[in-house]
Amino acid sequence: MESHYETLGLSPDASRDEIRRAYRVLLKRHHPDQGGSRARFLRIKRAYEALTGEQAPEADGGAVPQSATAQTYDPSARIDGVGPELTVRGDLLSLSLVGLVQDVPLADLLDGRARIGTHRPVAFFTVHNTAPRAVQWRGRAATSFVGTDGFLYQGSNILRPHAHKLAPTWSGTDLELRPDRAVNTLVVAQELPDDVEVAKVIYAQSSTDDAGNTQTERYLFDVRPRAREALDELPADFD
Repeated sequence: MESHYETLGLSPDASRDEIRRAYRVLLKRHHPDQGGSRARFLRIKRAYEALTGEQAPEADGGAVPQSATAQTYDPSARIDGVGPELTVRGDLLSLSLVGLVQDVPLADLLDGRARIGTHRPVAFFTVHNTAPRAVQWRGRAATSFVGTDGFLYQGSNILRPHAHKLAPTWSGTDLELRPDRAVNTLVVAQELPDDVEVAKVIYAQSSTDDAGNTQTERYLFDVRPRAREALDELPADFD
């Protein structure tokens, strides 16, 4: 029986990005809607999911971690605006996506010289704690970017060593947010393929009360083309 790597035409040391690229190619070649074999397509899909832990997109659908939506609350129906700001209101946070810049020279975000010679998508948020207790903002670890290719890309810690060089009104690290306090913060995405843009941004916030009960909310920003264009500018502090 062929291994999952053999199904995708890869060696066992293939990276996650290589797995995704191989799946994209095979998806176009073997999808039943394109005249491919359904049995072959299902083997490819199972191999992708087994190797990545993600639900495989079958076309333009989102690939998300298989546990991502378990026991979460999605307030995405309560979303205002189409740009230049999108806001999702939950019981824990009021979260505004105030910028989503697809191709940021990361050195431009920092004061002084910084040797970061790469471009990445960056999401800029205003976070307001609406809960009756403090919550822990975990931007990089809890933010996911869904590409126009349907794949999920996590936040990156590439700016962590340089967070002190950001504009003073912005944070790039995890922090505790007291009730009714707000902060501007940004999250850098992992590197995306050149032909892929961010289509959705997802943030998951958890909070545990004094009785030990944990509440989780999932904030989904479906960034449609009109909003994407309006959000694709750096906030004024970085101009």
